[in-house]
Amino acid sequence: MLKYDTIKSTDEQFVMQTYKRLPALFVQGAGCTLWDNRGNEYLDMLAGIAVCNLGHCHPAVVSAITRQAQQLIHVSNFGLTAPQAQLAKRLCEISGMDKAFFVMCGASANETALKIAKKHGLAKRPDGDYEIITLHRSFHGRTLGALSATGQRKYQRPFEPLIPGFKHVEANDIPALKEAVGHKTAAIVLEPIQGEGGVLPLTTEFLKTARELCDEYGAFLVLDEVQTGIGRTGEWFCYQIHEVVPDVLCLAKGLGGGVPIGVCLAKGKAADVLEAGDHGATFGGNPLSCAAGLAVLDAVEHYDLRQNAKSVGAYLVESLRALGGPIKTVRGYGLMIGAILDEPIAREIVAKAFDKRLIINATDEYSLRFVPPLIMTHAQVDHAIAIIADVMGLKAPAMAVQASHPTPAKPAYHDILSIDDLSNGQLEEVLDLASFLKQRRKLAPSVITPIEGRSVALVFEKPSLRTRVSFETAIRELGGHPIYLSKADIGMNSRESARDIASNLARWCNMIVARLYWQKDLQLLAEVADVPVVNALTEMEHPCQALADMQTIQENFGQDKVKITYVGDGNNVSRSLAKVATRLGYPMTICGPANFRLEDMPGLTQTDDLEEGLSDAQVVYTDVWISMGDEHEQEHRLKVFDAYQVDARVMEMAAKESIFLHCLPARRGYEVTDEVIDGKQSRIVDQAENRLHAQKALLQLILGL
Repeated sequence: MLKYDTIKSTDEQFVMQTYKRLPALFVQGAGCTLWDNRGNEYLDMLAGIAVCNLGHCHPAVVSAITRQAQQLIHVSNFGLTAPQAQLAKRLCEISGMDKAFFVMCGASANETALKIAKKHGLAKRPDGDYEIITLHRSFHGRTLGALSATGQRKYQRPFEPLIPGFKHVEANDIPALKEAVGHKTAAIVLEPIQGEGGVLPLTTEFLKTARELCDEYGAFLVLDEVQTGIGRTGEWFCYQIHEVVPDVLCLAKGLGGGVPIGVCLAKGKAADVLEAGDHGATFGGNPLSCAAGLAVLDAVEHYDLRQNAKSVGAYLVESLRALGGPIKTVRGYGLMIGAILDEPIAREIVAKAFDKRLIINATDEYSLRFVPPLIMTHAQVDHAIAIIADVMGLKAPAMAVQASHPTPAKPAYHDILSIDDLSNGQLEEVLDLASFLKQRRKLAPSVITPIEGRSVALVFEKPSLRTRVSFETAIRELGGHPIYLSKADIGMNSRESARDIASNLARWCNMIVARLYWQKDLQLLAEVADVPVVNALTEMEHPCQALADMQTIQENFGQDKVKITYVGDGNNVSRSLAKVATRLGYPMTICGPANFRLEDMPGLTQTDDLEEGLSDAQVVYTDVWISMGDEHEQEHRLKVFDAYQVDARVMEMAAKESIFLHCLPARRGYEVTDEVIDGKQSRIVDQAENRLHAQKALLQLILGL
């Protein structure tokens, strides 16, 4: 076992003593929690100084760097790697910037920005008498250029003389800023919120004035969002709150989820200042760190952590204000909050809170800083406030979390035996996630594996190549382990009862996906098993297919509520699709023989008249006429449905821009002709691919970490 005294002694002997360490040896982290070597549990509201935006050891980051480390850890920047290019594209898309230069930390990102500013200044003023405007109390890093830009003498004195050409003004002092800026100005460098300066936000008016002055004098506006970026303030970037777009944007900290990374983004003229040979960074854009960056962006977006930062941040602000006592001002955005005290006891409070297993930070004797993981909950805020109240000798405020700040609980996902098991909101959530996962799969490496280590039993009483491969691929891509069990393996209700099979599988596996002949057997599995059960097809429903169908329809028509006409049998496929379509507001018609119809449901029209059913239809759908227990009716069904074969004539009855869908495998020459299934209106390959993405979405929402 690691011993605190031993490691502390080793650290003091062999590590330069530039940090004042907390009195604990941290050995493990998860979420908002850290553990020391003695097993003590700490609530972390510092997050590595705004670094661990997803919390400690988030599965998305762990999975991304593990997978990337198995593929490629490092090549020089003379070589091209996918993660760097992909991360640059994603960052430019969400920021509105044009180009990226990757480094390994925030100071290096700021150094890059300063190089851009200085080269631009030299082009403006060849004599070198250009100036860069920054703020008092600012902090831009420990490297020499960034230190020269920093507006705090305590950091600068030991390293004088500094790089000349910097002029400092007070934050939010618009007259002083206007006086300082002129024709000599190459750039204005600002933190939208001064972190080390006591969590002091710049006003919208001040930032807009800076933007206007840069435009007037041909200077670059550089925003240092090393601490405020990547969702910390409730938006991707703090400047989006103020609607003031910079020329240069510096990021680091939260971008890597704990993995070292920094980036300088630029747009317009600023993006073209640096040329080949002007700058370099050996580890900048390293595949490992960029894979982590992609994982962080995906997770912040997928888990809606920007909204969580707003909601929980507002609750933290309200709670601190309600606490009162020495707290005179609370300020900040999202989950970057400062509590300003009326007496110099901030560092004392930090030390006492640590003794009670709460990690917070003081930027000076009067300022407490809170920059927790963006996954922090209202309940964790309550816990932290109770400790702070105890330390300050105050009574904790009675904050009614649910009443004051209702956080919409994510709907619970468990058994999906029928479309009826999904609410309308869940249907939309599954479709949104499926679309996202499809786009994400185009990037390599894939970085989110939210069912890491989970086992999923695939119980297939009725074999299917497409269903098996799409589910096995989905499970593996999400980090899980598929276990395929055929009819011969399980002997459903012959060698073993469905009840016994369900009981055993529930003890071995985390989920059961079942493709069975009868819905009653599926329901029995769900009743007995205490793990989720998902319907991969029964004689009554095919929910996964219906979700893939709707995803395909939305890919072609966006959110337009187009008419869907299903030609053929009122079977399991048409039943599930009709439920999805009508509940989401799509007009749907089933066109087939009168005695092969579905039960009535609101919004569904049924007719035996092809022209009536297909009029204005923009989606034409068919399926096999004989399936799932209907085999004994084959000869009869082939005669009855012959008039409903989808051929070119039938497609002409629908809208001109209509598409054709089919729940494969098709019986070519029976329910559909080759001309249609292979024609330009056919979307059957997209539809088949979307089975993978719809199933991945369901798996992730049911089992996701």
